[in-house]
Amino acid sequence: MTRAKRAVVALCAAAALYVALAEVGKGRLPDRIWMGAHYIDNIQLLPTWRSLFEEGTFLVESNILVDSALVSTRRVAIGLAIGSLVGIALGLLTGAAARLETLAEPWVLFFRFTPALALLPLYVVWFGYGEASKVLLIATNVAAVTLLGAHEGVRRVPRVYLEAATVLGARGFFRFRKVVLPAAFPAIFASVRVAAGLAWVTIVVAELIDARMPSLGYLLALSGAYPRVPTMLIAIAAVGAMVLLFDGLALLLHARATRWMRRAA
Repeated sequence: MTRAKRAVVALCAAAALYVALAEVGKGRLPDRIWMGAHYIDNIQLLPTWRSLFEEGTFLVESNILVDSALVSTRRVAIGLAIGSLVGIALGLLTGAAARLETLAEPWVLFFRFTPALALLPLYVVWFGYGEASKVLLIATNVAAVTLLGAHEGVRRVPRVYLEAATVLGARGFFRFRKVVLPAAFPAIFASVRVAAGLAWVTIVVAELIDARMPSLGYLLALSGAYPRVPTMLIAIAAVGAMVLLFDGLALLLHARATRWMRRAA
């Protein structure tokens, strides 16, 4: 069974399990919850598939879900592109030059282990509540991950490859382009895949802080304020679907870019 088929089977199994649990919990789970200073009635803790279908139909027909997904996707794509370009470039440089590695390592560790939520207030002060703070926050987190991936990819190139290339007369940038970069590509690609998932985590956090229509973060904030569990679950499912889409596109790009690896095998 291929990876795609296994993923489809797993998603179908999870959906079937949720439908069964929702039907079992219908009429048994409490429909009144305490939030802050008052009770809220008519709450569906596990909405049935009919409620999800009705809510999803409304969100799609009103273009709320589509517009929100497009806005969040645009922010993620721009931040992922900027962060990947900067991170990979710096990673290749630090991997090829030991002195640059010594200078960059403290900053890389700082941004790698600093949560996005901790940097958000600073970015809001520097760049405001607009698009710049959200995109640059994504780019910062993506750059930290891809820098490490590119750096490790260059460092792990087998020494025998470099020695063989030198014996054959390949030096400087030609050796880097023909030997080092292709050998480091799997590690770079792996870091970009991880960074794509991190980018979606980051944008949801950023949009929750400044929840404005349209965005998936706005949908989550709106559904949590009232609250509306069906809207909440649909927004979460939309984020998950976009993560899977980005990951699938990354896998497709990797397959096309590494066709030479399969031929060599």
